[in-house]
Amino acid sequence: APQCHSTARRSPSTQKHKERTDCTRSARPLNIEPFSPSSVFLDRRLQTTIFDRHQQVAAMTPTQKAMQTLLGASALTPAMRFVSNSRRAVNPTVFEEVRTDLLSAYLRRTPSCTNAVNLLADRGARVHNDHVALRSFVDSRGASGLQFLQHLFVGFGYAPQEGIVIPSMPVNAVWLEPPEETQWPKVFISELRVDEMPSEASAIVYKYVDGYYDDAVIDHAAASGDARALVDILETPPWSVTSSDEQSLRTLGKQHPALESATEYAAWTLTHAHRWNHATVLVNTLGLQDVDSIAKLNALLRKHEYVFNPAGGADGVTQGSREKHLEQSSTVADEIHVTFACGTERTVRCSFLELIERHEGFRGFLGQNAKGIFQSTWATN
Repeated sequence: APQCHSTARRSPSTQKHKERTDCTRSARPLNIEPFSPSSVFLDRRLQTTIFDRHQQVAAMTPTQKAMQTLLGASALTPAMRFVSNSRRAVNPTVFEEVRTDLLSAYLRRTPSCTNAVNLLADRGARVHNDHVALRSFVDSRGASGLQFLQHLFVGFGYAPQEGIVIPSMPVNAVWLEPPEETQWPKVFISELRVDEMPSEASAIVYKYVDGYYDDAVIDHAAASGDARALVDILETPPWSVTSSDEQSLRTLGKQHPALESATEYAAWTLTHAHRWNHATVLVNTLGLQDVDSIAKLNALLRKHEYVFNPAGGADGVTQGSREKHLEQSSTVADEIHVTFACGTERTVRCSFLELIERHEGFRGFLGQNAKGIFQSTWATN
């Protein structure tokens, strides 16, 4: 095996994007205006228009089709999306570009989500992305990855909500509400309190992340309206971990089961940094009579051979309950090929699909549910 020498790249502003995940403009939803004839003279022109539409859809890749479903559908009211934030959107054109490119990158590496969205769309569902989630660290000087990432979204009009306590994990978390006037997803951000881990684990994390979290990086990109730079901050890992360090963290968790949740979180975030680790199908908006609950959506996807995170619930996969006003389930994360800093190449778990059903107008999140959802990226699943 090649010798792994630790390297740490701390500034995304100088880092080239090593291997784009096909966040191309061609992945944007097609802008097809509805055909509205003012007379009954439809015949061949209308037939040709309908045929062209079908041809265009048929020519799409699965990723492009899923993007059109998620970005191009009719607007939902804030109440239908369980959103309450009267702030106006700031620089919405820039954020739409950021969101589109990040969605494309996520779908390219998460075929489980791409295929589920297309499956539901083919059944006539209205698929809405309830929220996305990002992970980060608190470094040795106390610099907060959560505050760093939150700063980016608040700049576009997102409103921070209450903090979330994750039981038995050294993790801080908060969720952000998008402006009501948009169709943007909620954002769930978490950070690992590294100083509460054993010294052998914290030393590994600190040598990569120390000195990175500086709001000036975001401010410069946002002030110039540089959507590409903002995408790189979230999609491109600013550091490069060695295979031996990543494996050392996971091994420590196996040796000390009480630490496993934290070490798995640390290993994943050193490898993938601030990428979307999941997007989320909101069951409430699907509009399908035969898929009108999370239990039925779980069953549908299982028929299509989806493998679920076995972390919880009475049925083994569903976190929360109707009585708690929130039910969630998640798939086991899809795998991608990674080249580590030392040159070692391995297949590792990356991002996954979450399903969510909200009840009684509940807009937020539950810490116990989140703890179970984190396990979707565990290497042992």
